[in-house]
Amino acid sequence: MQLKDIKKLYRLYMNGIVSHSMRQKGAAYRVNFGLTLPLLRRIAQQVPPSPQIAEELWHDTGVRESMLLAPMLYPIEQCTPEVAQRWASEIPNVEVADFCCKYLFSQLHSAPRLAGCWITSTSSLLQYTGFRLAYSLLNDIDDTEWLKETSRQAIAIAHNNEGAAAQAAQRYLTEALMLKTAGRIVVELLQKDNNIDNSWRTNLIALYDEEL
Repeated sequence: MQLKDIKKLYRLYMNGIVSHSMRQKGAAYRVNFGLTLPLLRRIAQQVPPSPQIAEELWHDTGVRESMLLAPMLYPIEQCTPEVAQRWASEIPNVEVADFCCKYLFSQLHSAPRLAGCWITSTSSLLQYTGFRLAYSLLNDIDDTEWLKETSRQAIAIAHNNEGAAAQAAQRYLTEALMLKTAGRIVVELLQKDNNIDNSWRTNLIALYDEEL
């Protein structure tokens, strides 16, 4: 299936109400067909995955649906860390970051290393992508050093910054505190950090249940 065939499906499933609502809320896409996640999944099921079609969709940067479909159609076993790094540096907004993390980046063997690299970036959007990827990995990772360093970075960003990166860091901490090992690590780091607001610290620690 070629890109022109996929765009015919966009038009078939187009939702003008959703598209208009997203534009009113500031979604910055040149073309937005307003397709919902179930419809994007339906299209993904009709398109044979391949690096070629995924890259073609990814470079169709003016169309929202193309950038969201791209990570859904890149075969996991063929996506190298270099490809993931390039795509991460080209992500235009948090919606695309969410799709990349959920459907592609989180499935890669290199995901923990990539997340650790991105959260130290000077780019707020890349930091967001790193933390978004990190909290998607929490249930499956048992690397204590990775958890410590990622949690340390999340505390610093969530406490001292605003915007998308800080929100993703806060989400990471919240998700981590719902788990036994990761939660214990976050609590220990919070208790040792004298540079954060005490009420902020207390509210976060309250999320952790020692009986987990």
